[in-house]
Amino acid sequence: QTLGLDGDPLDILVMCSESIQPLCLVEATVIGNMQMIDTGVADDKIIAVATKDPGVNYIQDLAALPKHFIDVFRNYFEQYKVLENKKVEIDDFQDKAAAFVIIYEAIEYYKETFPK
Repeated sequence: QTLGLDGDPLDILVMCSESIQPLCLVEATVIGNMQMIDTGVADDKIIAVATKDPGVNYIQDLAALPKHFIDVFRNYFEQYKVLENKKVEIDDFQDKAAAFVIIYEAIEYYKETFPK
């Protein structure tokens, strides 16, 4: 029950060392956020690790990721809509405190948009 500024549920990228089947639930630990602009609209991507995966659960914040991981995230999201002739910009990577602010704002935006 989150709603991002793009009108979609908040996106989360969960890193793990094993394949994850679509539609399964994975307990995740937030480590940061990637600020993205997708065709002119803010589209944050929360970055997390699978909480129970010993291959990644030692990572507690973005600073612990190898620089190459950040470059891979940036390159993938800058390129994934090129064939649709859409422009995606990666603004900045933020720490987990900033990510939690975005999560809480997305929860509140959902509640305001879809009151009970």
